[in-house]
Amino acid sequence: MKTLAIIVNYKSAALTQRAVHSVLDSSSLGPVQVVVVDNSEDNGEAKRLRLDLPPAVGLVVSPQNIGFGRACNLAFEQFDGEQILLINPDARLLPGCLIRLQTTLSSTKRAGAVSSHIFWDEGLKFYLPSSYPSLLFGLQSLLDRWGPHSYISRLLSAAWRYHSIKVWRSKRPVKVKNLSGGLVLLKRKAVKKAGGLFDPRFFLYFEDTDLFIRMRKAGYTLLIEPKAGAIHYYNQCGQDDWDGKKAMMARSYLLLSEKYRRPFHVLINGVADHFKVSVTGKRGEAPQPDFITPFVLKVPFSLHKGWLFEVSPNPNFIPCAARFGNGPLMDFPEECWSLLAPGRYYGRIGYPRPMGKCVKEVTMVVGD
Repeated sequence: MKTLAIIVNYKSAALTQRAVHSVLDSSSLGPVQVVVVDNSEDNGEAKRLRLDLPPAVGLVVSPQNIGFGRACNLAFEQFDGEQILLINPDARLLPGCLIRLQTTLSSTKRAGAVSSHIFWDEGLKFYLPSSYPSLLFGLQSLLDRWGPHSYISRLLSAAWRYHSIKVWRSKRPVKVKNLSGGLVLLKRKAVKKAGGLFDPRFFLYFEDTDLFIRMRKAGYTLLIEPKAGAIHYYNQCGQDDWDGKKAMMARSYLLLSEKYRRPFHVLINGVADHFKVSVTGKRGEAPQPDFITPFVLKVPFSLHKGWLFEVSPNPNFIPCAARFGNGPLMDFPEECWSLLAPGRYYGRIGYPRPMGKCVKEVTMVVGD
């Protein structure tokens, strides 16, 4: 069995090299071919990749930035492999990850894609969130309008927290509704049955959600293998254009919604336009944050035996990164703080059980 690993580079050669070596250094069931597709539109970047990448690594240099999905398609069509590993430049596999993913993906005919537990930091303290269904992304603007203390926001937040803790704490493969194209192992046969890898209309964002919708419709299951681990430093590529990335994400979600004609989103937004929803707290200028630098949080006494700290860009904590711990203090390290994009973030600490309540909330602001 051969595995094809695809990495799309965009002005991130140093990160790409680290991701490449994490794949090449991994134990594997059968041979692994790594292919880097360079989208940088930069001769200097391409030259650096040619000089620094190991000779066994394939390099495809696109004369223009064709987008993440089309770049992956390029490698998928030109190179063979029964299993396809997609890994972002700002991610790296931990020892044993690849062979665990390969074993799990090969375990049943219906398994179409598998990912690992993904950590945010070198210390493996923070879990990154599971990829949430596209419906929740579509609801986000509505939830923002209703406010984090509305009944529906609190209900969905609790449901997502329940799901996330079950995934993070699982000891066996877990079936999920969505995965991230930033780190996933795919069966080529399943991809072909689902209509191909990525829809080329998606330049960036939601091309993976579209793929996994198609794979599930084709009868395949999506899994997370908790015995496999990886680090995704997250959002470390293209940091010079945060606003552009947000606009691109919105356009891609609109394309996804139009492709699947989701009338539910239209309905609920129409209802929201016609009814006033009571929201706790005053609108207007945001209050001063609790923290503007990395911090240490005092943990309430009732949680000293065990706690869960969550951090999110959204006040309803969908999605969120999180860490489990115990004791009187919870440190939010410089390593994680430095990975955050500028903006306001929300933190909360509570009982580390799916139905456990949250005890304390804080806010953080990361400057430019």
